Amino acid sequence: MYFLDLFYNIIKNGKEYISPTKVCDIENVDLKMRSEILTKNINTLEEKAINIFNFVREQVKYGFDYPYTKASETLKKGYGNCFNKSSLQISLLRCAEIYSGYIVYLIKKDIFKPIVPPDIYQLISESTIHVSTVVYLNNTWVECDATIDYQLYNAVYKNSGLEYEQWDGKKNLTISHDFIIEQQGIYSNIDLFLLNPPKFWTDELFQKANEYLNKIRGLL
Repeated sequence: MYFLDLFYNIIKNGKEYISPTKVCDIENVDLKMRSEILTKNINTLEEKAINIFNFVREQVKYGFDYPYTKASETLKKGYGNCFNKSSLQISLLRCAEIYSGYIVYLIKKDIFKPIVPPDIYQLISESTIHVSTVVYLNNTWVECDATIDYQLYNAVYKNSGLEYEQWDGKKNLTISHDFIIEQQGIYSNIDLFLLNPPKFWTDELFQKANEYLNKIRGLL
């Protein structure tokens, strides 16, 4: 019934899934231009969504930033966490008039252990929020998690048994079930959550965490 209700919600309130939010600032010129470049001369929504997914996953590297960072700012910075990358991916999809939204998970903090300094890891709650992107294709939601780029996967997660899969526009691409505590639903807008002040992050901690990531990637 859950997905049936979502189907009717799409029909009734579909505009929510192609509309701007404070974080998904789809009226921004740079976002519109980037979306147009990624979808130009492509006929199907599926192929457009795949191109946008590949761009966000590989060209926008995983890094730490405030969840409330606007999609246009993440595009300029070229890095972001799951919140930032999902907001950017959704914004580019919505610029192309492709219905898209956030899927929210409660996950175990363990996934962060290889990618943050030990002192920052201790500050992360045992259960924490992860978001990803869903796209409405062929009358169903399809998840396409673009969080982890290949460079980071290759440096950190490759030898842990996690797979790095290509997304074909049909199957769900989801964070490993080993880390999922529960799925908390699909939403067109999570600004109320994203705009909350961070629990412990500061500019200094973001800088420290991103420098740590760059060392892992071999960039420092």
